[in-house]
Amino acid sequence: MFTILEFHNISSQGICWTNMPAKRFAGVLDLLQAETHIVAPGDLERCLNSRNNSERPHVMLSFDDGYEEVYSQAYPIMKERGLAGMVSIVAGYVGKRNLWDIMGGHLDHLGWHQLEELLAAGWSICSHTMTHPDLKRCTEDRLIWELEASKRLLEDRLGLEIPAVAYPFGRFNSRVLAAARRAGYRIGFTVGAEPWHGPRGPLVTIRVPVYQIDSDSLILAKVAPDGPLKRFDALKNRFFNRLSLLTSFAHRHRFKGIPKQP
Repeated sequence: MFTILEFHNISSQGICWTNMPAKRFAGVLDLLQAETHIVAPGDLERCLNSRNNSERPHVMLSFDDGYEEVYSQAYPIMKERGLAGMVSIVAGYVGKRNLWDIMGGHLDHLGWHQLEELLAAGWSICSHTMTHPDLKRCTEDRLIWELEASKRLLEDRLGLEIPAVAYPFGRFNSRVLAAARRAGYRIGFTVGAEPWHGPRGPLVTIRVPVYQIDSDSLILAKVAPDGPLKRFDALKNRFFNRLSLLTSFAHRHRFKGIPKQP
């Protein structure tokens, strides 16, 4: 079994369920290293395209939104343990303060030099669009711009291919998938928070959120086969996802049409 776990800001700032203090994060890593096999982000496509027959669950670590604490807090803790992760980047906010999230505590985003250091240490990055809107609510022009401009900016500044996009709030539909495919993405990340009856190809790849309030047993249930505790976790995650949509409504009011790079 292969699971992509999704963290947010590794700090005591931000809203209570998405932030995770560094000490707790270190404990979660110790738990995962003892009970699972943590794969490098460079193995993502291989893991998605193959079956894991190992008794130990395979896990990859990802970080949503690209906050500066990924570099200052998560990176050194993971480096001590020989681990690397993937971080999704809101391309229009690299090196800037978070102004798009009314619930995010106005945190700072990673800068270009920090991203370059993470990449050199074996990390990977994916696009998280330009300004983090709900892509399902975007006009066609805005949807294309969010997907294509973010990919182009990251590739131009960092000198590497960006094959994956993380849909903000995990929100997508067939129109978003078609636009992501046309933009050149091979992988798209969601969080499984809304019904989807279409094909489950690489452009519909689920990441499982990890929250500060999650117990050790609940974290292990996230990477295990289906069971009551895992189903409870899925319900909890859908509830938190709905709360996060408050940001998308505020974002829609703030950014109309195609904005200039913030």
